[in-house]
Amino acid sequence: MRNRFLAAAAAAALTTALTACTGGDQSADGPPVLAPGAPGESASPASQQQLEAAAEGLKHNKADIRYVVAMIGHHEQALVMTDLAEDRMKDSDLKKIADRIESAQGPEIEAMEAWLDENVYGSGDDAPSPGACSPDGQHGDGHDHGKSACPVEVDHADMAGMASQKELDALKEAEGAEFDTIFVDLMTTHHEGAVTMAEEATLQGSDPVVLRMANDVIAEQTADINRMDAVLDD
Repeated sequence: MRNRFLAAAAAAALTTALTACTGGDQSADGPPVLAPGAPGESASPASQQQLEAAAEGLKHNKADIRYVVAMIGHHEQALVMTDLAEDRMKDSDLKKIADRIESAQGPEIEAMEAWLDENVYGSGDDAPSPGACSPDGQHGDGHDHGKSACPVEVDHADMAGMASQKELDALKEAEGAEFDTIFVDLMTTHHEGAVTMAEEATLQGSDPVVLRMANDVIAEQTADINRMDAVLDD
């Protein structure tokens, strides 16, 4: 209910600003945005203060940035594991799940990077250099270009569900049924960590796009966990 009100209120605030610039009367252009009343009370027209507060609530915060930066690194490790599955995985059903994970998380990384480009990198001398909010915290060429760092700090080694280098090495050395077992174990833990991160983002974040991406992660990765469990049960 809150998100629907915020979206409607922000749209109304924008319409008000536009009509003010043109000398028009916004109230004559359509019905007013209604603010929900208390339990048992009917809704009433939202005040200008409510509209401005609602529009402000649609902006991103540091929790949004932290989630996006962290999830890019989280997804990238998942792709490392699915890449290994190409030549080492034995079970055909698991292979389909690995392909599904790869097909989903590659585009999700691109979407999150695009969000950072639009909402964090920006322009000007004070803007973080492109790549400053990437998992390695550096520009694409690995050098410090003198611009501001990412406005949040994320330790990817401490993120929920991340596999250690030792675990990844064991996965690389395995083949066939042994690989399948290790893959499911690591990917299940990895997905559970991602779901935890996404749930935290839905509670702490404010940007509608980020909240939608987080909810998608919860739904998709929970489904992947259930699929892997079903294959092992069979």
